[in-house]
Amino acid sequence: MATSCKKSGLLRQPVSRRIIVVVVPPVDELDLVGPLQVFNSVNRLAGRSIYTVEIATNANRPTVAGEGGVLTFIAKHHINKLSGACDSVLVVCGLGSRTVRDAALSAWLKKMAPEVRRMGAVCVGAFLLAEAGLLNDRRATTHWRFGREMATRYPGVRVKHDPLWVKDGNIYTSAGISAGIDLALAWVEEDCGASLAHEAARELVLFLRRPGGQPQLSVSLASQASEMMSIRELQIWIAEHLQTKSVLPIGCR
Repeated sequence: MATSCKKSGLLRQPVSRRIIVVVVPPVDELDLVGPLQVFNSVNRLAGRSIYTVEIATNANRPTVAGEGGVLTFIAKHHINKLSGACDSVLVVCGLGSRTVRDAALSAWLKKMAPEVRRMGAVCVGAFLLAEAGLLNDRRATTHWRFGREMATRYPGVRVKHDPLWVKDGNIYTSAGISAGIDLALAWVEEDCGASLAHEAARELVLFLRRPGGQPQLSVSLASQASEMMSIRELQIWIAEHLQTKSVLPIGCR
């Protein structure tokens, strides 16, 4: 019989923290690849394997289709055949698979939640945690388009519609797509400190490393709605210099 991943505290952890990424097909490609790239970048920057990341699935076949129909991923394990210790579990799915009702998956997630140091979900993966009962009486978020749906389907969840990501106990949920990168960087900061998380963000050429409490709907993005390039540039400059006493850039005078 396969054994489950066992919880390992920070002081007793092996050199490499094992993260199991559970994918429920079809999966949103960026929801999956974004966090994976964060952990890979951290390993490269640190010059050692801080994270060992493995993809597991609830599907009967190891091939995991992407929602776009172009990319296909190969899972290393079926969730029921996982063994050995692990540190964290991250759940990723797609818009279509958010409505999956898999009793075996729910049972596995419910069993694992108290055994691992943390469990998270990217975007609508939060629906799968809610289906397993893991978000009852907890604060959670998901993609802003689906927050009301989650609140309706799972009234026991305290849905927060604004934050990029939310932590409640050892359960983390994040908003859509790029917010999965923000969540992964938050895990890196917890494990390795702000400096390495910042370097990873620079490695990924991120415009900004966003905190969890930042609203999903970006004021800066909305300010770029003008069709005139010069006006857009001025709007961005103003947003970036609200706290400074500076003269306008030459091109905007």
